[in-house]
Amino acid sequence: MNSMKKLARKIRYSYRSLPDKKQYVEFFTALLTVPVLLTVIILNLNNLKGNQKANAPTATPEANRPIFVTVAKGSDESPSPTPQNTVCKKGIGPIAISSPEEGDVISESPIQVSINYQQEDFCSVVWAYRINNGRFSDYDDRSIALFNPPKGTINFQLKVKSIVTGEEKILNRTFTYNGSNIDTQNSASTSGN
Repeated sequence: MNSMKKLARKIRYSYRSLPDKKQYVEFFTALLTVPVLLTVIILNLNNLKGNQKANAPTATPEANRPIFVTVAKGSDESPSPTPQNTVCKKGIGPIAISSPEEGDVISESPIQVSINYQQEDFCSVVWAYRINNGRFSDYDDRSIALFNPPKGTINFQLKVKSIVTGEEKILNRTFTYNGSNIDTQNSASTSGN
């Protein structure tokens, strides 16, 4: 029984003296954080060095480097180059305006302009268009519809541009539109009255 009392007193004394030993516990935890912080710093430095090596340009001759480009047809997004398994020929492949024909008289609006591009092994292209020497549209690879065109002779120009080389080619087509023009400002003002 005496030994039990001694043990109980010893436990009580150890428990009461714990706040006095707190400084040792804090010192030990502080010592353990130093290697952790050093490890984090070393890992971050290694990651930064690895990113710099990955972003550094490699000395590859321009002539030997293959070019991989495709453009998704009919998508709602702007054309952007994406990798493909085959190397394309630089330049613009066979392209033509298939409709309307030169000198056609058209009375329907919108005027559907069909572009026939045989890509084959050539790199992808985009095109911009303008009518009657106006401002060129943005480059795109989608079909073209001219809504509410001006009456009379229309000079349609299609500027084709290679995505890879930047080479440009301009195609011209002249046709006549004799349909009715819808004046959206007048129709809006009359419907508002």
